[in-house]
Amino acid sequence: MDPMHAVPSEAFKLAREGDDVVIDFGRLDGVPLPSGLISISVTDRVTLKLETARRLLVWLDDSLKPHSARMRAEQAKALSPGAAAVAARPDQTPQRPAQDASGERAAQLLRLVGAWGVPHQYERSLRLTEGALQANRFLLTVNTSDIPPDALSQVLAVCDRFEMPAHLRAAAVEHFAMARCVHFGFEGQPDSIVCKLYLEREVTGQEADRARSGNQPVLLHLAFKWDLLRDAAVTTRYFWYPFLSAREVEARLAHVYRDGPPGSEAIARALLRLAVERAPAERLQYLEVEEAENARRSFDLNVYNAKLQVKDIHPLMQQMRENFAIRPGQFQALYDQIKALALGHLAGGVHRNGKDFFNLYYGAVGLPKFSEKLN
Repeated sequence: MDPMHAVPSEAFKLAREGDDVVIDFGRLDGVPLPSGLISISVTDRVTLKLETARRLLVWLDDSLKPHSARMRAEQAKALSPGAAAVAARPDQTPQRPAQDASGERAAQLLRLVGAWGVPHQYERSLRLTEGALQANRFLLTVNTSDIPPDALSQVLAVCDRFEMPAHLRAAAVEHFAMARCVHFGFEGQPDSIVCKLYLEREVTGQEADRARSGNQPVLLHLAFKWDLLRDAAVTTRYFWYPFLSAREVEARLAHVYRDGPPGSEAIARALLRLAVERAPAERLQYLEVEEAENARRSFDLNVYNAKLQVKDIHPLMQQMRENFAIRPGQFQALYDQIKALALGHLAGGVHRNGKDFFNLYYGAVGLPKFSEKLN
């Protein structure tokens, strides 16, 4: 390995390119341009995957905290004596707006799971409901066998930091042995911060074949969800219908959307038809979702095996935007950021509040694995 050489940098530029974050480092040339600006010579370029960049941001923030007092003092030198005295106080509120609570909690979850130092998957999602587009949503997935030294205690420690209700915690302990992997979910809004713990079972090929032969689903995920800002908690069960044909998936969608909005059912059917042009329906994954505490009736269709990108369903997303009366500018700003990312799965139906919705998952780092029938 060649020895490392420290190269001082005086400037940087950060940009997003597809699913990567690119950072250019450079040095000031020191010669003013005719415009009065200073030219910069780029010396190094670093390319990071998006999730790696997120972790770097979290650790940089933590690393700078011990130096914050000194930095405030340096900044105060440019102020008037009175203003400097206020700015240098240890408890002084920063001049920039404070980060919202959901953003801080999201960073905390990323930091806690990242501190395990084990492989994990990061997947983003968005939700569309009437008049609302929510994008601060993600899942972190970790194999339980990779969590040292005791997976249960480590997972519970994270849940405890997020104030998991006692009855959900007890249920998680009771059922944890079934989990081959866990998913930590996060969903943040100004008035709601929902934390989630999913336990995913290992479904054997024999169990999947029996379920297929009997036209019965099998439990795949058991999820515990709670709101940090509201008195709300639910247990969600996700049932997998193994190896359905396209016609059978459409029949299940009709069941989910019975007496529901025909526009949303048509969108779900259209995405299914697009996916089966790229991969057999039997290699997709169709789930249905139940919550005993309410009348939720929804589905989740995983299309990662179809190798689609978000931009491949742009017309369908425009239909979603129109159906839910989302502002065009808000939609376009998010779409432009994610259009080149892998399309993961679509969830929809009747949510726990009785309203129509779509969740779109995308950009997973690593392909999600699930039981597949062997030929």
